[in-house]
Amino acid sequence: MKDNFEIGIIGGGPAGSTAAAYLASYGFDVCLFEKKSFPREMLCGEFLSIEVIYFLKQLDLFEEFISLQPNKVRSFRLFNNSGKNIYSKFNFEAYGLSRSSFDNLLLCNAKRKGVSVFQPAEAIKIIHNVKSYQLIIKNNEKKESNITVKYLIAAYGKQSPLDNHLKRNFIKERSKLNAVKFHINRNDLKEFAEDEIQIYTADNIYCGVNAVDKNKVTFCFLEDRNKEQPPPRMQLIELQKQNKAFKKLFNGNDENLFDNLPVYGTGNIYFGKRNIVEDGIFFIGDAAGVIAPLSGDGIGIAMESGKLIADLFQKKRKENLSKEELESLFIKKWNKLFSNRMKTAKTIQWFILKKFSRNTGFLLVHSFTSLLQYLIKTTRNTFEKGMSNVKSE
Repeated sequence: MKDNFEIGIIGGGPAGSTAAAYLASYGFDVCLFEKKSFPREMLCGEFLSIEVIYFLKQLDLFEEFISLQPNKVRSFRLFNNSGKNIYSKFNFEAYGLSRSSFDNLLLCNAKRKGVSVFQPAEAIKIIHNVKSYQLIIKNNEKKESNITVKYLIAAYGKQSPLDNHLKRNFIKERSKLNAVKFHINRNDLKEFAEDEIQIYTADNIYCGVNAVDKNKVTFCFLEDRNKEQPPPRMQLIELQKQNKAFKKLFNGNDENLFDNLPVYGTGNIYFGKRNIVEDGIFFIGDAAGVIAPLSGDGIGIAMESGKLIADLFQKKRKENLSKEELESLFIKKWNKLFSNRMKTAKTIQWFILKKFSRNTGFLLVHSFTSLLQYLIKTTRNTFEKGMSNVKSE
């Protein structure tokens, strides 16, 4: 098997697969390492915004995407634990689809473009030589192999043992922010609008709910956790006690509903600034920076950053840029595209998690409905056309 490539990518999610597909279409010799076999589930709110649809159409994947029967999402509703809610229709395309189906779609496209995909294959060590990187790769049988690449892109998500190996700037931070996802059968729910994405708030927690197909609904919550809080499965029961609107979702007798459901979670999520170039390695997607999930923009940013790094490698080749020039340009472009959006979403998340600021924020939005539209626009790409008909109820 070939063991030498021009560009290597660690991670086969939306960022890695998008970057790989564009790079291969530009004529680069690309390999990608994904540690799990697809299709597989993972933590995610599974909301696909207009940014995602834009890139699916660019990649000629939209018709194949529609064939997977994603759930159409037409509106947004945010519930306070006091019973008030804020509602808005989308004036753009948005969908819900499970990550197992979506990620598999993108990775299969990368393979068709000519990307050499190693799967399951976990990068456990990176050795930076003068003009290349040597990667130690381990498969599911714990057999190791060596792959050499000239350039390396890291797209392995929010957290990885490689963060410690690379001694990244945030590894000692302790955020206490944990995220958890469940898939619940539609028949176990009573009052649920299938064409809405709904967010339910309470003290130190918010939960996003949206359908991803005819039978499956995603419950994805973020909690500011302390030692006294219950385990993840019980958190949804506690949220029912604090938020009456959330309790109305269920048919009743829900004490055991979550007991046997698979849980996908990540602890201690760091939403702060990360270095996006480390030791000459380019970081994209969540590995470069995690946006607060309530913005619904995580997958969009992943794909957008994948396209960004691919376009910059193309520019480097056409204009004969040095690697140092490429690094500088990537940092500048990434910050321009994403930095302010992430800061805004992080600030909104802080307000949502705290009781006083959340209640104050609801009062303001009820008085000035255009404020919600403005805040959401600031977390989106510039080609986002936002929301319309914002209402307070």
